[in-house]
Amino acid sequence: MERALYHPAHGYYTSVRHRIGRKGDFYTNVSVGNLYGQLLASQLIEMWIHLDRPARFTIVEEGAEDGHLALDILSALPEASRDAAAAIHYTIVEPLAQKQQRQRARLEASFPGKVAWSPAIAELASVTGAFISNELVDAMPVDIIEHRNGAWSELLVTLSGNDFRFEPAAITRQELAEAVQRIPLPLPSPYRTEIRLAAAHWIQSLSTKLNRGFVLVVDYGYSRREYYKPERAKGTLSCYSRHRRSDNPFERPGEIDITSHVDFTALAEAAARSGLTLAGYTDQHHFMVGAAEARLLALEKTAEQEGARAARTAFLRPYLTLMHPGHMGLAFKYLLLSKGLKSQPQLTGFKFASSPWPNLI
Repeated sequence: MERALYHPAHGYYTSVRHRIGRKGDFYTNVSVGNLYGQLLASQLIEMWIHLDRPARFTIVEEGAEDGHLALDILSALPEASRDAAAAIHYTIVEPLAQKQQRQRARLEASFPGKVAWSPAIAELASVTGAFISNELVDAMPVDIIEHRNGAWSELLVTLSGNDFRFEPAAITRQELAEAVQRIPLPLPSPYRTEIRLAAAHWIQSLSTKLNRGFVLVVDYGYSRREYYKPERAKGTLSCYSRHRRSDNPFERPGEIDITSHVDFTALAEAAARSGLTLAGYTDQHHFMVGAAEARLLALEKTAEQEGARAARTAFLRPYLTLMHPGHMGLAFKYLLLSKGLKSQPQLTGFKFASSPWPNLI
């Protein structure tokens, strides 16, 4: 999966192609318009305030694709808070030169001196601020495992003639064996699913670079008890091309997106082992209700003013798409982690969220 997605010359994410939107293979929150970035900007300003308004607050985004989310966030900051906009700087972690060029073309002219680039998390200086990721973790490689006749095996990839196929093998890696033991039983037989060890390694790498601040992970996924439901016997691994879904990851390697849902319980547990504190967990519906509450109230107050109806419509169209339970509202989850804070703040995006750990265990 890692080679099919990230091979330097032939990987799906390393090639120049339309991946997002109508001409691409899938939609994201960014596809809906700039409202998503505006609401994230409001949350980042709140983070800056909770950190006592540091003179330099760094946002680090990994998996920025063409830089569209960065543009939306940076564009929204001055109108929301000029003081925060002056303090906030943006770093994009991007190892590929051609992607960096596209991001620079989009951002540098409008925000001179505000955006920096790094090829890897390991090369960052210590950060006071926030790490954000938007649909990054779901594209990290997974191990596929199978429960059959009371025992677990992992599925390796082998060749049959000219075709790839899966072949079961004993689980020999200790880290994978330990992760398998955390899957709740009983389960039907056969039962195929995924474990994403790469996500735990990634969250640990962020923690080593975060001095004080937050980590916000936005992605589609489940808590562990939802992820490993008995009826989810074929797992969550999916492939996408031109908005068509397939179950076959061996179909046109490097030309299709391969993804699986995020186990947010495993991610939160890895964060706790790495010295991060769980500060919030909710779905996109509840996040949008809290994060947009002030804007909705302001629109209501100006309802009778000239032009207010057009402004309200322009806001509500993308907002309803983002928060509607039947669209994106329940699919996407928001995981908030913190480090170095004296007390745990409640961002408005998590205002209507329940206590996080009970929803993850």
